Amino acid sequence: MVEEDNLRRQFEREAVEGGEPYNPAGWINGISIRFATLPRVSWALLWMQHGGRFIATWLFGLFVIAMLMTWFNIGEEIGAHAFWTEAVFPFVAYLYAPAFLFWAIGRFLEKHFPHIIYRRPKGPKWELNRRTGMVTLYYDPETDERTGEISAQAPFDEWDGYLVTLPDRQGNLWYRLNLVHKTEEWALPLNQLMPATTNREDVLAFWLLVCRYMDVTQPLPDIPLFESFRHQDPRSVRHDEKAGRNPRYWRDMSKQEYERFKQDNRHKLHNNKW
Repeated sequence: MVEEDNLRRQFEREAVEGGEPYNPAGWINGISIRFATLPRVSWALLWMQHGGRFIATWLFGLFVIAMLMTWFNIGEEIGAHAFWTEAVFPFVAYLYAPAFLFWAIGRFLEKHFPHIIYRRPKGPKWELNRRTGMVTLYYDPETDERTGEISAQAPFDEWDGYLVTLPDRQGNLWYRLNLVHKTEEWALPLNQLMPATTNREDVLAFWLLVCRYMDVTQPLPDIPLFESFRHQDPRSVRHDEKAGRNPRYWRDMSKQEYERFKQDNRHKLHNNKW
């Protein structure tokens, strides 16, 4: 939360000083939640970097241990040269060397040329607007030329929340939240805000969070994400003044207090009568 505040102020300051205009395609604030994602090229470069890092660190360490164990078991029987050419070299040449290279290239670009990776999104994908009460879907910026244009829109009370259950190959159940219009064939997966989880109560609580956010008769949900915007929301201002809430309640909380809060909250979620 603190990092997001600092970055936003930095971008706004750079725009005032003559830099690139601060015009984000997506945001989360007390007025609306507008989702936009990086272009596919950016995601490909990020996957290249972090996938290479994972292979070059975690998997390479396991590979070294496995090769050492294999050498002590059968290495002397086949000889060092055959062991290297048949067992070690193919993995090094075709898997780990490219992984180290991808990691190095991606890290270099991110550090020295971040604009190549973090490209401006082409447009938003959807929006939940607290002030207007509207749910808006936009044309896909990656596949449709009508980027930024509205493809579907309806008041929030015309949408239902659906708990979607997805089994994986091991038989574990994963849950996520979808918004589905009551009469039209419109669906909005909200897994961009909260990824699929094996904890059913997390998705149920997330649905209550969305309902609370879209209800202007109630204050903004009191979570760290919205603390920077509570003073801009009239209902939240009246609630906080009446309750005597510290405007920096979350930002002044110590790590120990925050960890204790998370444990207590997890216990409440688990024992709630959904």
